[in-house]
Amino acid sequence: MVILFWMLFFAALLGGLAVAMQSTIPASVLPFLLAFSGGYLLAVTLLHLLPELFASEIEPLHIGSYMLMGFFLQRIIELFSGGVEHGHTMASDAKHDTIHQHKVLPFLVCITLHALLDGAVLVHGHWCHYATRQMSLVAGMLLHKALEAFAFVGVLRSFSLSRGSHLLYLVLFSLASPLGLWISNYVKHYLSGYVSTLLLAIVTGNFLYIAATILFEANPGHRFNRFTFWVSLLGASLAAYIEFLG
Repeated sequence: MVILFWMLFFAALLGGLAVAMQSTIPASVLPFLLAFSGGYLLAVTLLHLLPELFASEIEPLHIGSYMLMGFFLQRIIELFSGGVEHGHTMASDAKHDTIHQHKVLPFLVCITLHALLDGAVLVHGHWCHYATRQMSLVAGMLLHKALEAFAFVGVLRSFSLSRGSHLLYLVLFSLASPLGLWISNYVKHYLSGYVSTLLLAIVTGNFLYIAATILFEANPGHRFNRFTFWVSLLGASLAAYIEFLG
């Protein structure tokens, strides 16, 4: 648990610092990183989280309902976060229009809520045994947090904030997912298996939205791009390989 806590923290912190230490974002590379992460997250969701959910003894209709809730919860969060969760502001044509309509506090609250949910998804099953299949989820989460922090700092630049404030908010954001991991690990002892599974269903719906949105936004104008397609397929194949290897 301690190791994973710090892995999540430094994945986000280093991803954000990569932006803070340079004046421009290399737009030519980031779309392919996003496509890779989108394919990876989609495969982890379909091959790891969904099978675990539907292998439980809970009514599938209830699981699907809470996944749907999580899907639209992420859509509401995006209204204030501007799509940072799926790296929207990392795209070369991003205009930050949604973010400029809001103040920094609602943005920070919504992105922190999402980050807490990210950490919560890791507290299920037996990840602490470091089984190969569980590590695929951890690896996907670390990649997701790094790219998310990359976009997070990019959005902070659109606000009138000092560099010190940027660094403070980055550290707080980097702590959100580890805290979500710690809180979920603590409260799971007081929750029934039914409630824990339904919470996982909400986060799974959240992941489905993010992965699908990344893949749709990987191609500007929704035109087919052969290279981003193969990159996303590579990400999905890697996740599938790790899952079946376990």
